[in-house]
Amino acid sequence: MRRPVPMGISRPRPIPVPSRGRTAGRLAAETEGDITLPDVLGSEIATVLERRIIYLDIAPDARVTEQEVCDEFNISRSPVREAFRQLESTGLVVRLARRGIRVKELSVADLDDIYACRTPLEGIASGLAAKRATKEDLATMQGHLKAMQAALKAGHVREFFLHNVGFLTVMHEAAGNKMLVRILSVIEKQAMRYRYLAHIEDETMLVLVHQGLTEVYAAMVARQPAKAKAALVRTMMQSQKTIRGVVRRHLSSPRAADD
Repeated sequence: MRRPVPMGISRPRPIPVPSRGRTAGRLAAETEGDITLPDVLGSEIATVLERRIIYLDIAPDARVTEQEVCDEFNISRSPVREAFRQLESTGLVVRLARRGIRVKELSVADLDDIYACRTPLEGIASGLAAKRATKEDLATMQGHLKAMQAALKAGHVREFFLHNVGFLTVMHEAAGNKMLVRILSVIEKQAMRYRYLAHIEDETMLVLVHQGLTEVYAAMVARQPAKAKAALVRTMMQSQKTIRGVVRRHLSSPRAADD
């Protein structure tokens, strides 16, 4: 499959940020209730940058400057700094002395740390969802599985990935544990770019994920928490192994070394 990972910041079409007619200067001075508008704008900018990092439009270890983001969105530095703080808190970027803000590099060690936390927590979520998922939850998850299968047949990797994420998001909510959902949301953000890289680099990743989640779904429908948990953990472990291979190949590729 293709290897489209860029080694710098790409220049995607700018995503508009609602300004409601206010200039950057006025945004910096106004508030709504207890929330300052620059903070709200910072969250929106963080969401845009987060999406680009996850989908590798901004490459691992790429430098991201305040001025670059300010110029693209035509805003002041204040909301950009807030966006950087949010991205730093989720571990997607790091602040390095004399090097500024950089997207966190990919590494096998980091991947293993993520999955050491992610795998058991996803297992817990699947077991709880097997007990608590409503008919509507199960129907939505089934819809995601069907969409994944269609995307797999059509070779639409990104579409497949979006429904993969959608399935797990519904499963997390169906688990009915707010603390678990909160913790998983942070871990997922760090895991997603590793997962997406494996999706675009190795088609076997798509096959094993679809098969694994189909087993998880069947166990949920049958209201078998232990079986759902076992299937989910097995899928996570197989996925981790595949991702590790992809990351190793990516890090050792001449292109990655040159950049």
